[in-house]
Amino acid sequence: MSARNVLLFLTDGHRTDSLGCYGSTLGATPNLDAFAANGTLFRRSFCTHSVCMPTRASLFTGRYPHIHGVWANGIPLRRSEVTLPQVLAEHGYATCATGKVHFEPQQHYAHGVAPCVGPGQRPYYGFQEVHLSENCLGKEYLDFVADNHPALTEQALRRTGMPEKAHELQWITDQAICFMERQVAAGTPFFCSCSFHELSPPCTPPDTFAGYYNPADMPVPELRADDLEKRPPFYRQCYEGYLEKGRQPEEPTLRRYLASYYDQLRFLDKQFGRLTDILKKLGAWESTIIVFTADHGLSLNDHWQWRHGPFLFDQVINVPMAWRVPGAQSGIVPEELVEGVDLMPTVLDLCGVPTPAGVQGRSLAPLIRGDEGATGRDSVLVQERQAPDLAARGLDPSTIWQVGVRTHDWKLIHYNDYPHGELYDLVTDPGEFSNLWHDPAYRQQRLELESLLMQRLAASQDPLPELEWDW
Repeated sequence: MSARNVLLFLTDGHRTDSLGCYGSTLGATPNLDAFAANGTLFRRSFCTHSVCMPTRASLFTGRYPHIHGVWANGIPLRRSEVTLPQVLAEHGYATCATGKVHFEPQQHYAHGVAPCVGPGQRPYYGFQEVHLSENCLGKEYLDFVADNHPALTEQALRRTGMPEKAHELQWITDQAICFMERQVAAGTPFFCSCSFHELSPPCTPPDTFAGYYNPADMPVPELRADDLEKRPPFYRQCYEGYLEKGRQPEEPTLRRYLASYYDQLRFLDKQFGRLTDILKKLGAWESTIIVFTADHGLSLNDHWQWRHGPFLFDQVINVPMAWRVPGAQSGIVPEELVEGVDLMPTVLDLCGVPTPAGVQGRSLAPLIRGDEGATGRDSVLVQERQAPDLAARGLDPSTIWQVGVRTHDWKLIHYNDYPHGELYDLVTDPGEFSNLWHDPAYRQQRLELESLLMQRLAASQDPLPELEWDW
């Protein structure tokens, strides 16, 4: 089974529970839900890290953060890493990225690396064509606004009150459509990554989408008074640090922010529908693999924590993933565990392109095809190291370094040089409220998971000779 083209629709900070195909009743994503129902929907897909740059580097290299070296936001991906678009380009594909790539810093981070907006050379990590608009707005998008909607320049810079025709998400999708139209006309197979700036509230949907959802109808997380007492101390320190800085939203503000999240999600879903519509119009629907996934999830006040990182509970690490492969069965919903590093080898496998040495992920093609006996993983490996976001909460990032393993039924988070840890029974406690790390009744379970974690880390060492860092 192979197809000529690949469209990757990649979102940012996208929680599984916001999608109808994962159980949401708010109706924000009809296009994505219909797509998932007619493809393969992975319910237990997990990112490798909790924030953008490490997870995106893993998606595009098929390698873990401690191997490709992007261990936190602010650390650029080294140019010597072999990327998915690079491999496809070497096999005759036209490659393009529109929107967010985030292989290099897009804002100032605690690590002191200067931000970079826009590629300084082509190809850019294997992308022959790029139209970037990321955490910082790209010059190409701002030039588009200045040339076509000059009265909206200040609004664009503030990302507020933009009409659809000039909105950043609309422009990103327009660039992807233009690229695909040109490649189909030329008869060239293509790989297009269409990705958007984070779904991180408060969001700024266009004026025609803003205000659709009533804040009173928003699902707010369950908060337990004793939650922070059961976790490592930095959870409370993070909460109190944001509270002191006035960045921890009270419930009325939280509900408004959540309403903006779902308003933006409706607009994002419309963009996905535009992409699938153009593929059908161009006659490329049956020759295009489509992948929808996210770099990471988001904490929307779960466990008293606002936004993402440096936390590894499921609201942050469980991400949506759906595939449509021409000729494959539809309506498949595997319960297997899969990881972000599996995306690259799966795309290459489905395209009939050899996977290069050093890729650590596994092809999901047998699961997508519904092959008898096809299996996923017994566990997923997750990590978080020295998150710059901790500094905004008043903590020293160098003090928190986590690595964990999640199975179908259990999760263990280990902290380097730290007397605390996390252990959850996901069968009886799917919300991860009861930390069993210090409970003597679960000591044997903890030891077994620690052994599994060590096995996963040992097995995840770089299969390639050590490379010099080249940033």
